[in-house]
Amino acid sequence: MVEGEKKVKKVLFLDRDGIINCVVRNEKYEYDSPQTVEEVSLVNGIEKLIGWSNINKILVVEITNQPAVAKGKITMKVCTEIEDKIDKLLFDKNVHIDKKYICYHHPNGVVPELKIDCDCRKPKPGMLLQAEKDLDIDLKNSVMMGDRDWDVMAGKAAGCKTILYLFNEDSPEKIKFAMESNPDYKVLSMDEALSTIEKIFLCKQ
Repeated sequence: MVEGEKKVKKVLFLDRDGIINCVVRNEKYEYDSPQTVEEVSLVNGIEKLIGWSNINKILVVEITNQPAVAKGKITMKVCTEIEDKIDKLLFDKNVHIDKKYICYHHPNGVVPELKIDCDCRKPKPGMLLQAEKDLDIDLKNSVMMGDRDWDVMAGKAAGCKTILYLFNEDSPEKIKFAMESNPDYKVLSMDEALSTIEKIFLCKQ
């Protein structure tokens, strides 16, 4: 890119758990990330968002915290297999994610090399800023969509528009924090999310 040239690439950044794939109940009957390949299923309607973006040449980038590896709950191998299963399910629906940024760290982890207070773990914007460098992205005309307050915080810190997907059957504490966050848009369904991203991106063409 020539110095001073305007960046034009726009991105739909998506959180993973609760946005791309469904969350599952853990042994405490709390919602959590899938811990096995067999638990992986797609959120109903997510293929519409990704497919619309693919057709309109808007990059789709997954931005996800996956601290289960640092916490010793699953291995890196299983985590990779879960990602592969997500990709396969999306492929079967003729849509795809263009790039992934995954933070495996956690400051209270039990795996020494992953037990760090990193710059990539949301709500810090490190993964989005790295994507900007790698993909030459126009962040201010891009969108971060997630289901947690830290997704909104990371998106805002990077200068993106933010969409909060409210999963009303989730834990009361998570819903409370999500409701108290300040996204640019709040949506209650994937159809509403699609309408919102169409409005955001098409008005900026």
